[in-house]
Amino acid sequence: MLTSTIFKAKHLARVLLGLAISPLALGEDTVSANTEAKETTGTLEEVVVISSRYPVPLSEVVGSVATISGEDIAGRMVNDLQSLMATTVGVSVKRRQAYGRVYNEGISIRGLGSKRVNILIDGVRVADAYTGYGRDLVDMDLLKRVEILKGPSSALYGSDGLAGAVSYITKDPEDLVTEGETYVSALSQFDSDDNRTKLGVLSALGGEKMSALVQLTKHQLNERELHSDATLTPNPMDGDQETLFFKTKYALSDDSDISLTADMQRWQGDWDLQTDLGMSFFPGIVNTSESLGTDEGKRDRFSLEYSFSKPALWFDQGRISVYQQKTDQTQITNRQKQTFGNGLSMGPTALTWEMTDYQFNQSIKGLGVELAKTLTTDSGVRHQLVYGAELESIDSQRPRYKTATDLMTGASTSVFGSDVFPNKTFPDTETERKGLFVNDRITLNDRAVVVVGLRYDGHTLDPQTDALFANSNASDYSLAYIDDSAISTKLGFLYDMTDQVSVFAQYAEGFRSPDYESANLTFTNFAYRYSVAPNPELEAEESAGYEVGLRGNHSDVTWSLALYDTDYEKFIETALTGTNAQGISIYQYVNLSDVTIRGAEVEVRKTFSDNLFVKFAANRTYGESAGEKLTTISPADASISLSWRSGNGKVAVRTITSLVASGPSDLPPSCGRSGCTDLLEVSGRGIHDVFVDYLVTKQLSARLGVTNVTNKKYWDWGSVNGKVADDPELDLFLESGRAYSAEVKYRF
Repeated sequence: MLTSTIFKAKHLARVLLGLAISPLALGEDTVSANTEAKETTGTLEEVVVISSRYPVPLSEVVGSVATISGEDIAGRMVNDLQSLMATTVGVSVKRRQAYGRVYNEGISIRGLGSKRVNILIDGVRVADAYTGYGRDLVDMDLLKRVEILKGPSSALYGSDGLAGAVSYITKDPEDLVTEGETYVSALSQFDSDDNRTKLGVLSALGGEKMSALVQLTKHQLNERELHSDATLTPNPMDGDQETLFFKTKYALSDDSDISLTADMQRWQGDWDLQTDLGMSFFPGIVNTSESLGTDEGKRDRFSLEYSFSKPALWFDQGRISVYQQKTDQTQITNRQKQTFGNGLSMGPTALTWEMTDYQFNQSIKGLGVELAKTLTTDSGVRHQLVYGAELESIDSQRPRYKTATDLMTGASTSVFGSDVFPNKTFPDTETERKGLFVNDRITLNDRAVVVVGLRYDGHTLDPQTDALFANSNASDYSLAYIDDSAISTKLGFLYDMTDQVSVFAQYAEGFRSPDYESANLTFTNFAYRYSVAPNPELEAEESAGYEVGLRGNHSDVTWSLALYDTDYEKFIETALTGTNAQGISIYQYVNLSDVTIRGAEVEVRKTFSDNLFVKFAANRTYGESAGEKLTTISPADASISLSWRSGNGKVAVRTITSLVASGPSDLPPSCGRSGCTDLLEVSGRGIHDVFVDYLVTKQLSARLGVTNVTNKKYWDWGSVNGKVADDPELDLFLESGRAYSAEVKYRF
């Protein structure tokens, strides 16, 4: 059914695309896309790029797009991924725990996330998440804006766009200065949530031909505080993070410039892994008396971009960019262990110091060409074309080192039962992505717009085996070598029924090619008698999404309502696929059941005066697979934001109320060898935050924030779904209670 629907929609989109771009004997309209912003109620309307790779007023976007402004990021004193997305309905960030570390796993859009959401920074793919690392890889202080495309996005951004896309947009010199101006500011910030202190310096210079921006930021923090009623405490952590961001633009001529960006981050965390301490009785009797961790990471991104805006036959403007991003992450854990080989009554038989060094390294290199052309037919139909090509190469590695040293004899070993170190749980893999895309926004008249998008993607996965991978591949499994391609389409329609109300509808596709992990993850755990094997037959996941909606834009009220329904086919999940001759259970990533996710979203903004407005947004998502309700979907959520600014502009107050419904109820128990246990059920909540800005002088400003004002105790469903109600470590996943943040900023 889904395959047939996709084929028909692709065929229709190709026909419409051919009709849209065929009339080349057209008059030319060389008005820059950047002038698309139109005035609404006396102010410039917000413009977004993510929906069509072309600047479009938000009220004219076909589909659902959310934005987070730089003012909002600064006003809420955002420092991590979870707080960044905290006020965007239908978008969530789950927290996970691995190797004693708690981290933000990734972004979910309308119930689906992890690697199924494209995350880009200035058009460059952010490094993948891997067990224990998460995707908090971008310093929030760099951002002037975040755009979120909800729904399948592969017609625009290729593989991994199954659920949507997130675009981080960094600051530019012209955001701060014009020609002949300089800007220098310094800030100091504190957040009690993780005892974070932050110092930052931002400077910009505007010249006749060259402008530049440099930003230095340093964070020092500890593990996040849990609610005061928590019976457990998280593993202590002492961390720091440093960021150097540099961007410069040089005008080669009146219609072309070249820009260079350097984005370098370093972070480190020292952990006291108290949850590792104590006795374990399988496969042997071992007491861990000390466990210390050191995490280190760095991300270096460099990009060079040539932009031009000189009208020609095939384009009015365009850009050519080359980039490289390298991310290296290391988790080192040192444990002191006593082994009781003859039972507890006989005392320890060995005293060892065990060191593990688990790494995840990824390098991304790319080239992109993007061109834009505006054409107008003799009949007045306008085509705003964006087309181009992308080439990207990604190298991923997962080396793991482990040694144990006998503290009595000094002897060391890297063999643990049947496990031999060093090893790699997947082979070094080069992934190559090639993309060709075209997007046409067709303005039929002053009321009707059609959007047609088409993208071709080629995807190759080339694993390279070596001795370290052979140590994990004890069963000598065959690997997956993938050479695949996909065509994704997008078709949308927007119609102004009146001057104030418009209706839109769209069909969009997404896909996710199997990555190095799902295709070739390989290891055998002989102690627990299970093995994870590659799957050379694994196919790409696909999605087909439909969305319809209404928008209203009145004198003091704007509103929108959207209904969406997305089908996901060939969903990739792990499953037990067999048992080998030694009785070891074999698990693989396989294409399993289809998934359907549907829901509704509403947003209303009411302006009471130039100084006071309120915004309400809500989302309800429902999912099912094989006729069963998906319990992993986040509960319905809503956000109410009230903003006020004094007449002289010196004081601003913002209150945010976040409402979340109860999690799924009547869940089936979790059953195992020791019996069945009820799963955790989570109640609904209302959380209130308050932020105050005060402009002391023209140079000095201050901010104060209080989050979770009522000190509500709660778990976030996305972080605890699947956990049993009597899990002894459940309190470690409690969200923070009341927390305070403050900032002082001085502009020189």
